[in-house]
Amino acid sequence: MAIDLDRIPSTYLQDYHPEVGGSFKAMRQAIAKGPLDYETCEYIVIASFAQAGFEEPLKIHVTRMLNRGTPVANLKHAVEVTLGATTPLFAVVRALRWIDEAVAEHGKA
Repeated sequence: MAIDLDRIPSTYLQDYHPEVGGSFKAMRQAIAKGPLDYETCEYIVIASFAQAGFEEPLKIHVTRMLNRGTPVANLKHAVEVTLGATTPLFAVVRALRWIDEAVAEHGKA
């Protein structure tokens, strides 16, 4: 099943509770104005989702980056960097598999 970027959790939240969803969006926009570029921020987010074990959000952000033409090797490296620092081996391998799944799903879209 391909990731539907039109029905991500933040969109669901916006539909369910517009005030909370709008506040979440405003917070993310404020954070995006910081000194790091979009790509760097996305790598950090992907690595964080990998470390936390959050499959769906990781795949959403991987799909966004694939849509921008990001090499798969870069996405995997962002996850690998956490190995031994904050993320155990099994979690890194699990996330690498999720990236492979997202790449395969992206190819079917």
